Amino acid sequence: MDRRGFLATLVAATLPLARGLAAPGQDLEFLRAVERAQRSRPRTLRASTRIAPAAEPGIPMVIHGLVFQHGGQTPAADVVVFAYHTDATGRYDVPEAGAHSWRLRGWVRTGTDGRFELTTVRPAPYPSGRTAAHVHLMIARPEGRWQSAGITFEGDRLLTPTDLEASAAGGRFGSVRRADVRDGVQHVRIELQLED
Repeated sequence: MDRRGFLATLVAATLPLARGLAAPGQDLEFLRAVERAQRSRPRTLRASTRIAPAAEPGIPMVIHGLVFQHGGQTPAADVVVFAYHTDATGRYDVPEAGAHSWRLRGWVRTGTDGRFELTTVRPAPYPSGRTAAHVHLMIARPEGRWQSAGITFEGDRLLTPTDLEASAAGGRFGSVRRADVRDGVQHVRIELQLED
């Protein structure tokens, strides 16, 4: 599934998954995979976690996130964020595990200040070379709905004019983010806002 297909599916995935509701045309395999992933979520979540093992090949990266309530002023505490991305070769899954097994994935729960941190490696574009590198973020809303977000990276030659325009329209909540390098580690900051 390409990035646009994923985003279209995720918009539809804001339906309560637990009730098995699905709109016509939804990728039901993807929705089932989201449910499976959530069943393996650790019992205790902190505001920071490691997605990629320390020995994972790739450029070390830390994502510094901040989630706001709707309106963008008040930090959103106690919000679960599920993140996953490709590895340094552009692949999500271990072939034996099947599609949507998302080898590099993790969960955090925002602190009282709305912040979270993910330590990982920078993802690569898909092997096809047609989709910009990105990190998928799924926010578990209190009423049981999912809200999708994502991170792409400034300077990625695979970003389209549409990607750049959409990010610019999002202002400080835009998805195209700069990676600042300190001591060989890329640091990316993202602000997210809960939908109304």
